Amino acid sequence: MKLKTGDIVRFLNEKGEGTVSKIINKTTVAVTISDGFEIPYLISELVLVFDETKAKEKSQPIIIPLIQEEVKQKIKYTKQERKGIYVAFAPEKINDIPNSDINVWLINYTEYKILFTYSILQNASFKTIETGSVAAYEPQLIETIDRKILHDFSNFKIDVLFYDEKDHEHQMPISELVKLKPIKLYKENAFCENNFIPEKSLLMCVSYLDDFNEGIPSSQKVDMAKILFQKQSPSNTSKQSKPHATNNPNSEMEIDLHIEELIDNFTGMSNFEIVQIQLNNFKNTLDKAINGHYRKLIVIHGVGNGRLKQEVRNILSTYKNVRFYDGSYAKYGFGATEILIS
Repeated sequence: MKLKTGDIVRFLNEKGEGTVSKIINKTTVAVTISDGFEIPYLISELVLVFDETKAKEKSQPIIIPLIQEEVKQKIKYTKQERKGIYVAFAPEKINDIPNSDINVWLINYTEYKILFTYSILQNASFKTIETGSVAAYEPQLIETIDRKILHDFSNFKIDVLFYDEKDHEHQMPISELVKLKPIKLYKENAFCENNFIPEKSLLMCVSYLDDFNEGIPSSQKVDMAKILFQKQSPSNTSKQSKPHATNNPNSEMEIDLHIEELIDNFTGMSNFEIVQIQLNNFKNTLDKAINGHYRKLIVIHGVGNGRLKQEVRNILSTYKNVRFYDGSYAKYGFGATEILIS
């Protein structure tokens, strides 16, 4: 048995106990008894009652794991939820999803206050359902959809303006088309816990705040105001599209670059990876339209913060036999580019 100063021991051959006050040698220690006397004892004649070091170690885990767990939860939360505007679809009756109406929540997970409009696409035009404001870091219930007419509510448009009474950085407005496949709202596993609202819901991002500028050097950042309102003109640069003898004047193509339309699951992907998938799909479709002698290609890129639109137009500027303009505002808002192929 190995003893240390501070250990409480009981005497093996007599009544009483004391505290080890000194280590004399490998076989003997000094023990201080209750009346203050220090007496040498053979270690073999003592029984350990209380190990002070082990007692201290035993008391520590009660606090430390809880602190570590709290930090772990915070890290998990900030990694999963990025600042932006979200929309959540939550069944009113989670235990009876096939017959439940659907609540639609708009979530403002930014430090700005927002003004919004919420519209649905009906008969090739948008019908405004709700307008209002949402405080910073707040959710707001904006619509309850009757399950019986759910299929009429598969295309939503969310328009958002950011503002604050205090000094703040300029943020571009958002005008995004949210496409929802109603079949998803019949599946129980589509609804998950989230950090925004208490109900299980299908959570979709409308637009992240500063989505495409994150991690980009300031020298390479795009002036978003110029992107939104600039008029593009065709550029004469090196790359040329293949010449065509004839183009079918009725041939048109359309591609939607919203990431949820391109792949089923993009959870955990970085901004860079998402943009690369969008641009690769655009380039493949553009080449297909040129090789197929199409007259027109409509690219739906959304508004967001303007980065994707700019990248699309940078690619187009390397082609000779194409002209491009803003798409129909009545149909797409600011969220599309129309490409004419000659």
